[in-house]
Amino acid sequence: MKSRQTSPLTLAIVAIMTSITFVLTFLVRVPTPARGYVHLGDAGVFFGAFGFGPWIGAISGGLGTLLSDVAAGYPQWAVFSFLIHGLQGWLVGWLSRRWPGTGGLLLSAVLGGVVVVGGYFGAGVLLSGLGAAIGEVPLNVVQVVAGAVVGVPLYAAVRAAYPPIGRWGR
Repeated sequence: MKSRQTSPLTLAIVAIMTSITFVLTFLVRVPTPARGYVHLGDAGVFFGAFGFGPWIGAISGGLGTLLSDVAAGYPQWAVFSFLIHGLQGWLVGWLSRRWPGTGGLLLSAVLGGVVVVGGYFGAGVLLSGLGAAIGEVPLNVVQVVAGAVVGVPLYAAVRAAYPPIGRWGR
């Protein structure tokens, strides 16, 4: 049986994208009424998933937001963030590979946003109750839209300047 090893380049990309997602999540943090916060980390998740595929998007998105939650004093959200942003990163990376081009980027960003808004609604119901979770929905929509507004054109610009970026995460 042949073992499959992860390349040093892939490990470096995961580490860099996890760090970028962490910084965007941690440094730009606006507290919300349900004891959570709105951030720009989705831009890092989108960029990582677009540029490097579903698995790097999932790992860096999940780990970056989990680490930010713990470091920022929101440990109750850490596991939810790992799962929600990990799924977001995987789905966005998978969809954007299936439908290349601007339309595919936008479609995957919208569907990834649905995962985030729906996931945090469910987590909010568990952690804070239905009323607080409903109140968080518009804030989570703003968070995802802001992440897409930064992540989609940033990836498009990097891809235009360096076309081989799409091959790195394969």
